[in-house]
Amino acid sequence: MVQERLPAFPTTPAKVDRATGLRLYEDMVLGRTFEDKCAEMYYRGKMFGFVHLYNGQEAVSTGVIQAMRPGEDYVCSTYRDHVHALSAGVPAREVMAELFGKETGCSKGRGGSMHLFSAEHKLLGGFAFIGEGIPIALGAAFQAKYRREVSPDHPNADQVTAAFFGDGTSNNGQFFECLNMAALWKLPIIFVVEN
Repeated sequence: MVQERLPAFPTTPAKVDRATGLRLYEDMVLGRTFEDKCAEMYYRGKMFGFVHLYNGQEAVSTGVIQAMRPGEDYVCSTYRDHVHALSAGVPAREVMAELFGKETGCSKGRGGSMHLFSAEHKLLGGFAFIGEGIPIALGAAFQAKYRREVSPDHPNADQVTAAFFGDGTSNNGQFFECLNMAALWKLPIIFVVEN
């Protein structure tokens, strides 16, 4: 029986200075306390509709989005999008207002918990259906590559897109189709599978 070995990749420990470490920690704590307050308001009957919480996953959102360039690179979320929005820079007041259906929310009170959006913060949206955001993220990555080829001096010619989705989505046709297109076209996209 022949056993195949996985390739060994050289790694370098990340060096995080105090200021960066505090910023990352604050982002994770903001995400957790925000979700805890959402749970409290939902269970009290103050928040209507569906509320899908992200508790316990804050480090994923913080680690990926804060390694990118908030406000420059694109983020495409799932129906658990509150913390992704916060990490992307959407003010907590606007996210909470959206969850209460107020016009001051980031989607003008029309999106609710699962459909947060902010053009200003390059948040492409939260999507309620499994895998629905992956083709949207792929489109954003394609436009960035196209811009890079056509106008390499454009200030946004080096944008990257992060597509977040759950592990169950990896059994969806859209995922495989988009993964194939991203590889064929060498698109600047990060597929983030969350468990």
